[in-house]
Amino acid sequence: MATSIRVLIVEDSEEDTELLVNELRRGGYDPVFERVDNESDMTIALEGSDWDVIISDFNMPQFTGIRALFLVQKYGFDIPFIVMSGSIGEEIAVACMKSGAHDYIMKDNTARLLPAISRELDEAKIRKRRREAESTIAHLAHYDALTKLPNRTLFQDRLKQAILVANRESRMLAVLLMDLDRFKEINDTLGHQCGDLVLQQVGMRLCNVLRRSDTVARLGGDEFAVILMISKPEDAELMAVQITEVLEQSFLIQDIHIAVEVSIGIALYPDQGTDAQSLIQHADVAMYAA
Repeated sequence: MATSIRVLIVEDSEEDTELLVNELRRGGYDPVFERVDNESDMTIALEGSDWDVIISDFNMPQFTGIRALFLVQKYGFDIPFIVMSGSIGEEIAVACMKSGAHDYIMKDNTARLLPAISRELDEAKIRKRRREAESTIAHLAHYDALTKLPNRTLFQDRLKQAILVANRESRMLAVLLMDLDRFKEINDTLGHQCGDLVLQQVGMRLCNVLRRSDTVARLGGDEFAVILMISKPEDAELMAVQITEVLEQSFLIQDIHIAVEVSIGIALYPDQGTDAQSLIQHADVAMYAA
């Protein structure tokens, strides 16, 4: 059964394009392809479709392989790029590879084409899996696995950034720390699985009551935190009331209505601190006083 492959062919010759497509078919591929021979058409092709591989001539009347490669890099695509030319010297071949091409092939040596495509497709899959793994690791380092909210590390980083913005724009901001009262009783009587479901729903309710520009994080256990840009202190107090009201509505977990109460502490920038640590400490003291 033929292997489906999407090929963007950068070529000014329809005849050479047909020979290339036939070579792919003989090699067991079922190519879906598009031919372009200028920068405008290639830009449209890159923006409009996902390509498995790009095969480009080096010199064309209106375009060059190096320019085509530059466009791919400009858009940040990781697509195997193979230069296939009828006249390419060693210096040009080296220049192509240094510019980021994955391989170069002479048009009179098409026997190298199919192995090159197979190799580069495998390498592209490996690079994709590596990027996905790195993205997962980065996500786990900055987000809480249970609630998917920012964790303490990301919260502190965002708070530092918010302080810089507030200082530059002469604005106020508020840090709200909150703790679920007697949450341990839920874990002890109903189990940790039920407690985890409560924490997840608390996270969702907080996200729903806050603005998209605000940050809500889970710092650990049953402790959550919020960063608010405000125009006056009363705005933080109003948000604390709204949070209290939305969390006081009972949670339905496994057909059980569970009541949750919350203690909230507020610290204001710049009145209670001008750095992240001071604001968190003042909010923490206020939360325990509450």
